[in-house]
Amino acid sequence: LAAFARRREVGIMRLVGASKFSIRLPFLIEALVAALVGGVLATGALVAIKVWLVDGVLAQSFSFTPFFGWGVVWLAGGVVALVGVTLSMVTATFALRRFLKV
Repeated sequence: LAAFARRREVGIMRLVGASKFSIRLPFLIEALVAALVGGVLATGALVAIKVWLVDGVLAQSFSFTPFFGWGVVWLAGGVVALVGVTLSMVTATFALRRFLKV
């Protein structure tokens, strides 16, 4: 969506002779920042669910069942952030490919 919204800017950068990498870099950085913010928010949600729901409500109701620990929460948060960064980089690259064709 960012590439489509700034397609005129990409065209101007191409006209002045900017390389494909220098055109692509701001979009990749924007996608990276958005993915990292999403990963941090998702990890925060996982921590909140672990503290209030799993350790608070479920641990008292189902004391006979062991629940997952903090290691699993941090691992899941890291995986979510890594997948988010990877997917955002791939999609930004494919979206820009249309506007960078000569």
